[in-house]
Amino acid sequence: MGQKVNPLGFRIGISERWRSRWNGTKKEIPRLIKEDQIIRKHLKKAYFFAGIPRIEIERTGETTTVIVHTARPGILIGRKGKKLEEIQAEIEKLVAGSGRKVRLTVSEVGRPELDGQLVAESIREQLEKRQAFRRVLKKAIQTTANAGAKGVRVKLSGRLGGAELSRCEHQSHGSIPLTTLAADVNYGFTEAYTSTGHIGIKVWVYRGRYDDPKPRSSGVGELRPRRAPTRLDAPSE
Repeated sequence: MGQKVNPLGFRIGISERWRSRWNGTKKEIPRLIKEDQIIRKHLKKAYFFAGIPRIEIERTGETTTVIVHTARPGILIGRKGKKLEEIQAEIEKLVAGSGRKVRLTVSEVGRPELDGQLVAESIREQLEKRQAFRRVLKKAIQTTANAGAKGVRVKLSGRLGGAELSRCEHQSHGSIPLTTLAADVNYGFTEAYTSTGHIGIKVWVYRGRYDDPKPRSSGVGELRPRRAPTRLDAPSE
């Protein structure tokens, strides 16, 4: 019997940071976990086109900080930050009963080709447009490998090509050291909703060791995290 472990869950708290960082009492924990789920579900569904691989949530004192990592920060920030304020207001309505102020921060993903979740969502869009799955697999692997990945593996499961029986198809390039905690393996999963059924998409991207110097993103400038103003901020003079 195969023993399968999620690469993120294997490294969380050791090589990777927790996606939710807060403390609470025994009675508060269920409510806070539900709030995190509501916030993530709303942002992923309403702004899927912005390319959001992960959302981190921090709670300190009376403030809830939502850090949205996105490949297209301009879509979430908007002109003069107006869109950012609108999204923050939406989140405040979702968690109105928490009694905490919400602070929204947008951070750019420098190299989206090396993010497993973004690669999986890119494959999803192509499959939903009825493109040939083998061509999509080959193109995704080539793009990720050309971006500097040391290894990449993509696995599709479902009624591929409209076949009557579901099956698995996977292709890989390079090495994927899943059992080494020092290896920076980025994992992504999503589902493509096609006319013949759901297709599961799993992507593993090996970006090197955590202690290796990370190359700068080519052609993409670093964006400083930007947040929407809150009522706690003092007015500028």
